[in-house]
Amino acid sequence: MDFKQIEAFVYVAKYKSFSRAAEKLLLSQPTVSTHINTLEEELGVKLFERLSKEVILTEAGELFYPYAVDMLDLRERAYESIKEFLHDVSGHIRIGSSTILSEFILPNAIKEFQNRHPKTYFSIDVGNSQSIIQRVFDGILDFAIVSRKIPKKGLDFTHFFKDKIILAVHKEHPFYTRDSIFLEEILHEKFIVREIGSGTRAAVEHALKQKGYDFDSLKIVATVSTTHAVLHSVKRKLGIGFMSEFALKNEICGDEVIGVPIVDLVVEKDIFLVHSKKKTLRNSVRQFLDILKKMYN
Repeated sequence: MDFKQIEAFVYVAKYKSFSRAAEKLLLSQPTVSTHINTLEEELGVKLFERLSKEVILTEAGELFYPYAVDMLDLRERAYESIKEFLHDVSGHIRIGSSTILSEFILPNAIKEFQNRHPKTYFSIDVGNSQSIIQRVFDGILDFAIVSRKIPKKGLDFTHFFKDKIILAVHKEHPFYTRDSIFLEEILHEKFIVREIGSGTRAAVEHALKQKGYDFDSLKIVATVSTTHAVLHSVKRKLGIGFMSEFALKNEICGDEVIGVPIVDLVVEKDIFLVHSKKKTLRNSVRQFLDILKKMYN
């Protein structure tokens, strides 16, 4: 059993695909398959069920998975301890994030960090808060920036900043020329909304509930999986939608889409940093988090 086999196993389990695992590891698919076959022969047990559309862990694979993740993490921490002893900051930092945060928060911090520590490199997993938190829990990511606090035993959530959620409207909409609107006025409008699991959607659901309305009170014409999809749907006049004020300010929209305040509905989204309590943060990760906090707190 060697680390190449363990790494191949973890990546196939993570992406449920030999081809995607090979792509992420910069290996050929036959090489990944060979690593898995060799590992299965050594353990004397089948680790994956090869289905028509995806690959899933067997019961034995589920049992072995947390140990495999721990082995990779222990290797990273061993390297890190030597680097710290030598005062060298380098290595791989794995971050989870939403689309918007990955585009407008992380690049500036990564650029500054790599200017100081050019031997570091990053990978960013993008998804909704629910899926990203699960990847931190599984030990795949060093930490994540998420817009929902979903309690899980063994995870530590630290408040990062607040993001205001606004109503985005296109230039031909009647609301476009208004300085503000009222909640009652939006209930008959067509809405583009985020998917279940999105922090933005959860924030809107909570704010509506506080006012005595269900999320289903909105006339939903489309559910999408990214903020960009909301923005472009609004630009194409499919409807209006809630989105991050931070994202809208950073988008190159010209005057095509603007945010309109709702007088009697304030929607704010808390942004959290999350990491595993079970894993000691490596020196490089701690230093990157320090830069991130100084830039945006």
